Amino acid sequence: MNIFKKSANEQSSVPIEKGMILPSMLIQKPNPDMSLQDAILTRRTVRAYESKLVPFDVFEELIRISMNAPSACNEQRWRVLYLDKPEVLEELYYRGSAAFIKKTKQAFIILYNNHSDNLEYKDHIQSAASFLNTFSLVAHSLGIGSCWVGHLPNKKELQRFFKIHKVYEPVALVTFGYYRKKVKIKPRKKDVQNIIDKNTFDGLDLVFSKSKNVFIRRIFRRLYYILPPLVRKKLRNNSLPFEKKFYNELYD
Repeated sequence: MNIFKKSANEQSSVPIEKGMILPSMLIQKPNPDMSLQDAILTRRTVRAYESKLVPFDVFEELIRISMNAPSACNEQRWRVLYLDKPEVLEELYYRGSAAFIKKTKQAFIILYNNHSDNLEYKDHIQSAASFLNTFSLVAHSLGIGSCWVGHLPNKKELQRFFKIHKVYEPVALVTFGYYRKKVKIKPRKKDVQNIIDKNTFDGLDLVFSKSKNVFIRRIFRRLYYILPPLVRKKLRNNSLPFEKKFYNELYD
């Protein structure tokens, strides 16, 4: 059954040129009425943006429409901490956030009230995640790219630094800005049949990577963020090679 388009090449909302998507065209010609599937097929995460800032009233509109995202029991307990002061973003970088944040001009931290009895499935994390996914799609329709970042200092440290109420948990930071020209089409790593199991989990064909050293990285990550911010700032340049990397693998 073919209900949806299979790739970005089949849509008409965003131009394609030599295997590259041109979402920057949406800056001059925003398309908030773009079909949902076209937005899904052409949205790409980006970490570098045009120098032109997204006006705050446009940001407010993006947040307003994103508030229609699903939330646990429809409680809608989001809070958004908007960041545009260079010294604040630079401080986050020196405290151990993702390196590209240092050059970012606009970002926000999504917070969610964690006062829930469902600690097992973490309602607040799921509710914040649905908000961010919605934001990234609607922002894309206006030519605004974004990056969902989880490489940040410990949550308690962020709460102290930004004076965040203790029940509002930082879930992620999102950088955003107008697209810079082209982005690559990224094919999906697996076919849909490879990720659907019926009624019971089938793990017979699972193949895991042995090259990531996840356990060791977890230990060093924990030790690094326990260090006082002043110490981390001095170590920042030396820590860059150990940041989380892209693994272009097909492992499970």
